[in-house]
Amino acid sequence: MLLTYFYHCIKLLLFTMNLKELLGSNNFGYYEKRLCFLLFLSSIPNAFTILQSLVNQYTPSYRCDVSSIVNNINKEAVPGDWSNTYAEQWDEYLLNLTIPFELNGPETTIRSSCTQYNVSLEPFQNFSKHRDLMQSKEELPYQDIVACSEFYFEGVEVSAVTEFGLVCDQAWQRPFFVSLYMMGMMIGGICGGIISDWFGRRVVFLLFTLLQFVVSFATSFVTTPVLYGIVVFLGGWTGLVNYSAATLLASEFVPPKFRSFSYFALGAGIGVGNMLLGPIMYFARNWRWFMGFMGLVGIPYVPYFWLIDESPVWLAAKGKEEELERVLQKISRINKQKKKTKEEIKQLLPSETEKALPSCFKAGLELVINSTMIGRLLIACLSWCVVSMSYYVIILNVNNLSGDRFVNVAISGAMELVALVLFYVIVDSFGRRKSYMITMACCAAGIALTPLAAIWNSYLVLALSMCGRLTSSLGFAIIFFYHVEFFPTPTRQTVMGVCAACARIGGIISPYVLHAGENGEVAAPCIGMAVVIVLSVALNIFLPETRDQPLPQNVAGSLKMKGLLSTSRCYCVTESGEKQKKKDLAQPAISI
Repeated sequence: MLLTYFYHCIKLLLFTMNLKELLGSNNFGYYEKRLCFLLFLSSIPNAFTILQSLVNQYTPSYRCDVSSIVNNINKEAVPGDWSNTYAEQWDEYLLNLTIPFELNGPETTIRSSCTQYNVSLEPFQNFSKHRDLMQSKEELPYQDIVACSEFYFEGVEVSAVTEFGLVCDQAWQRPFFVSLYMMGMMIGGICGGIISDWFGRRVVFLLFTLLQFVVSFATSFVTTPVLYGIVVFLGGWTGLVNYSAATLLASEFVPPKFRSFSYFALGAGIGVGNMLLGPIMYFARNWRWFMGFMGLVGIPYVPYFWLIDESPVWLAAKGKEEELERVLQKISRINKQKKKTKEEIKQLLPSETEKALPSCFKAGLELVINSTMIGRLLIACLSWCVVSMSYYVIILNVNNLSGDRFVNVAISGAMELVALVLFYVIVDSFGRRKSYMITMACCAAGIALTPLAAIWNSYLVLALSMCGRLTSSLGFAIIFFYHVEFFPTPTRQTVMGVCAACARIGGIISPYVLHAGENGEVAAPCIGMAVVIVLSVALNIFLPETRDQPLPQNVAGSLKMKGLLSTSRCYCVTESGEKQKKKDLAQPAISI
């Protein structure tokens, strides 16, 4: 898949240049503020997309549907004194006679969810004859225990699980559908990276936003599990690609000093959408109505076609002088600044010498042959995988926590907003790297303590889960912003696509981590997650700090951002494809 991706990158002609005039200034005018607000609004529906499985795959308490037996009881044969005496316990009594109990732990039993007695109707039809037998709860003429043919689900919620019977021997489909959604996101992230580096950030943002709403609306009409699996995959494919493109638009429009605020605006939209999801779930108890609503939400976003402009950084890198001039003049007009002259704009375009330098393929090859950049990429990929796994394990488990699930979803959304406020405060105070390490260390501690909390009190588990939601959301916010900043412009979206693909691997694993803990054995999954999170935290010490740094335009610029993992040598790629030493940089802290 990655080889295919780099094959497409051969055709890209993104040139390096000095864009300090675009990114180096501290101007944050009305245009940039309006852009941040528009991107904030655009990210609200993304929360509905991410968390749709909380509605579509909600699994209420269930058991075998024995109504065919109960409805065939000859009630006239039931003596009045017996029915009056046992009227309040009648339904419970019949369930006990038709559904067996099974162990739930070493000392407790619960009514089986997936099996029933193969009961003959004769004792129920001739109640008087078998009255003593039934009152003494002796063994009725049961032949054996059989699997349920139909299910009864408690409550009024209607989900894909209740419609398609995705329980018991079909329960494997529930984590599979979540993993299928993540696979779609992984492929969509890579495709979005190709299109974004090729056709521009705006095209990807608008196209995938449209597809997201179309697929959501189409989901409300599926009639079989196979069709549901197809639209789930397509929903993942369109899912967060627009969010990634929005992140790049914000980072390339906004000066370095305000980049953290631009991501705060995007993340705040996710948090607001998460909080709104609780009330929406409460009123839309049918998953088809919910998905239809998600599709119709896209109508107010039609004006974005005229409101969102292409990234000036991308336009300058492509050498699109006319479009670059139009966007810059529009920004100057809206910000009430002096318009740039054509001479000033031409200075931002790549020179003839720079045009001969790295295309996306060449820049990507320079990145691949540099051990430092490869090391940074591998650490970034591991971090994205680990954070994504912990994020989705916590967020998809919210239906299983004690208390009201709608309130829990709303509180979870509030944690997202708190995480974004903390992000905005700490990344500029402590820096990106240190913020990530502290945050995820706290997340690992909370996850490791969860098995002990489960022994003491269920509400303590709820508290730890919300703390985990806070720290994993904060960790996601940091890496989404941080790891993009130390890779060069020609390959930035490429790297983001690769990291997003690794994040989807973590997402694919997450439902099976949840499934492993369904039988009550939560210690092993929690400890395993905590270990890999700590490993990610330890490795991030080798990455550079990017606070208040301009975005690098080539590999040499990236290597000037020194971390513990750095090298003194940088190579360029000649037209013949040979590796040639470009220049010496600062001495490394650790050479590899």
